Amino acid sequence: MDSLLIYGSVQGNPLYNCTGKTPEQWTSLLGTRRLFLGIALIIFGVFIEIIYVPCLAAIYKRGLLKHSCYKIMFLLGLTDMLATCTATILSGCLFTVGAVFCTYPELIYVAGCFALGGWVCSCALTLLLVINRISDILAPTISELIFSNNRTWIVAMIPIFYTLSVIAFTPAIIFNSTVMAWIGDPMIYENRSREYYNPIQNYNNIIFISGTIIFYSAYCFFVVKKQMGYKVSSGRNVFIQSTLICSINCSSALVYSSMMFIKPNEYIVLFGELAWSLVHGG
Repeated sequence: MDSLLIYGSVQGNPLYNCTGKTPEQWTSLLGTRRLFLGIALIIFGVFIEIIYVPCLAAIYKRGLLKHSCYKIMFLLGLTDMLATCTATILSGCLFTVGAVFCTYPELIYVAGCFALGGWVCSCALTLLLVINRISDILAPTISELIFSNNRTWIVAMIPIFYTLSVIAFTPAIIFNSTVMAWIGDPMIYENRSREYYNPIQNYNNIIFISGTIIFYSAYCFFVVKKQMGYKVSSGRNVFIQSTLICSINCSSALVYSSMMFIKPNEYIVLFGELAWSLVHGG
């Protein structure tokens, strides 16, 4: 959102100025229409949004919000619902017309700010959730001190403020139907990709990947150890579920981090885009 704050408009920033050609010319030159992929993403996104509503309603109505983990899960669910609108539903709509940045510059730029915000918020809340679970097992006294009563809402403000800062003060990610992803470079100019580099996004992904692997591994280890001799299948289920969550989240983060430095295979990019949709839809 920095272009709006500094220049007053998206195209007021020379790096995002599309006036050299008409939207139709930019779309014809740089875009690739992907009707099947677009429709599939729209259907998946709408389905996820419908499923989320009763899930979040159940957490709220059944009084589960008195538990700290459900407070974080509720916020994570709201974040994922908002992010799905961009990462999945809007992406699907843009794929159906073969859009690039200059097709709808204002829409794609603003949506890209919130798409990036949804991603970093989901990362931060996911880490907060697993820290909450680990602290319950290893240090219940400290967990009680940090997460009891309404303190969880206060702690959760850290990811929220972080998210708002990323939305307001870092470059947006930009949709491109040919690349099949949201990337930093709007591809208006050749050989200027480095000028769109967002270090915060890269650092976020590195910390998220490392933190997810470390914390989820620790969580699985201690849960299995605690349940040893009782319900082995329960411990195995926790391990499998955590491994799947970790794999999907880390795969998406790895693909998008690598795209800042190299041009990966288009199937790897597509996998990263679908994994991103699954992160918010899982």
